[in-house]
Amino acid sequence: MKKAVLVVIAGLLTVAAAKAQINWGAYSHSFPGEVQEKPSAVGLILAIRKENNAFWAIRETSDHFYTLNADSSFRRLRPREMVARTTFDTARAQFFLHGVGPQNAPLYQFRVTEYPGNRVLVPWRGINRFTDSTLIHDSGFPKMAYLGGYRTRLGSMLIMDVRKLEGNQIMATSLIAWESIKPVVTNVYTSDNIDEFLQRLQSPWLPFNQPAGRQSPVLTVSSTNTNLIFLLGSNAFSRNQLQYEVIRNGSVYTPWRNNDYDNSFVWIKEYPPGRYVLKMRFSVQPAHVTEFRFEIEPVWYQTNLFRILVGIFVAALLGAGLFLILLVQQRRKTWQEQAHKTKLQLELKAIYAQLNPHFVFNALSSIQSLVNKQDLKGANNYLSDFARLMRESLNHSHKDEIALQQEIQTLDTYLKLEQLRFNFQYKISVDSTVNGSETSVPALLLQPLVENAVKHGVAVLQENGYITVHVNQSDHTMIITITDNGNGYTERKSSAGLGLRLVRDRIKLLNELKPEQPISLTINTLVPRGTQITLAFTHWFL
Repeated sequence: MKKAVLVVIAGLLTVAAAKAQINWGAYSHSFPGEVQEKPSAVGLILAIRKENNAFWAIRETSDHFYTLNADSSFRRLRPREMVARTTFDTARAQFFLHGVGPQNAPLYQFRVTEYPGNRVLVPWRGINRFTDSTLIHDSGFPKMAYLGGYRTRLGSMLIMDVRKLEGNQIMATSLIAWESIKPVVTNVYTSDNIDEFLQRLQSPWLPFNQPAGRQSPVLTVSSTNTNLIFLLGSNAFSRNQLQYEVIRNGSVYTPWRNNDYDNSFVWIKEYPPGRYVLKMRFSVQPAHVTEFRFEIEPVWYQTNLFRILVGIFVAALLGAGLFLILLVQQRRKTWQEQAHKTKLQLELKAIYAQLNPHFVFNALSSIQSLVNKQDLKGANNYLSDFARLMRESLNHSHKDEIALQQEIQTLDTYLKLEQLRFNFQYKISVDSTVNGSETSVPALLLQPLVENAVKHGVAVLQENGYITVHVNQSDHTMIITITDNGNGYTERKSSAGLGLRLVRDRIKLLNELKPEQPISLTINTLVPRGTQITLAFTHWFL
């Protein structure tokens, strides 16, 4: 099976070689010196494309040459002088045999072997092809044998052997190796030393003391630099032989393109700040890429520090503006709330001022009633209690709230006064869960409600009348109930009463001042008789 494969490969190579009548001027030719000196000298002529000439300075020889030169068994079977060349593209190497024409061709055979491995691509065979008239004219050589064009993969080599049938002695050998190459950066020039580069470009034969390879692993240039020149060596390449690509900040900035100059350097200009990777390759071997990293520093207003400072400044400016807007709005809101609060307090004081005359009028009416009844002792006691009540009222007049204990004391004094007139019974109780000295209530809020219980409830019952005032706590709410056993009264009947109306107005204003601690007032008629007034002070103990 292996022999069959070799025969097929050899057949394919033969077919390919049969098509080759080359453009002699497009190739470089290598041959022993005697071929040019003696028209009858037998020698191999190796022709490879001229495009490869520029790469010989990079890789003129192959390691395979040195290996075979040191191999005594290889050298013993072959002539002392051999042609050995390197090539780099995928084009075929062309072989000619000088000194052999149609007349003496039957005396010679040739063979093609791949190295390493010594795999025979073309076994020993006779010569039956020759140069045509055009090639004879272009080459200047007489008609000679054409052995064909052959190639192998990179890293390998072909050995062309020619032998004379008489004695089976190899009398000519040519070696051609396909070598890997990639661009090598020998120096980097910037705008700072571009004059040195231009001088070297104009006079490449002059010696330069500047050491090669002066660049750092990652070259850094300032933002003012507008030129970067990557020198690849002393040979001049055509622009289609050298290609490059530029990567900026991880993205393709300049896609693969042919070089801009027919020379051995890559010159890039006017690139913006960023981190770059310059990729270079020879078009004959696009898989072998050289990378060179460099960084162009940003100008001061493009640096991250500047952006951060600008961001901080803008954020601070926006924050200050927002703060000022919020401050103005808050002050305006505070002013409006304060103005509203002041207005409510003034209205409360006005209502409170109305309560005092109302209370005084009712008290004086009671005293007048006692005097008319000729109850001088009762009138005197009433006047004494009334004086004490007025003094307490005056003491509390400048306060929005007073202690519950003081409010209860005022109620007790008032009920004693009314008891002298109507002879009813009353009871005031405070649950043990409520601390009367630490709990506050709006001043003179309960008195008008108790007064309604007296006037509209127990006044007509005399000694059968009964009033209770009870204070207790439910969760965080304080509940005060005022209960009488009178005939009861409805909202409609009592709507004309000034005291109750003033209490409702006060509660409304107090709820606007302290919406988080609302006060509610409910009046219920009891069955079979009586009235109960309930005041609920929500969240009063928080």
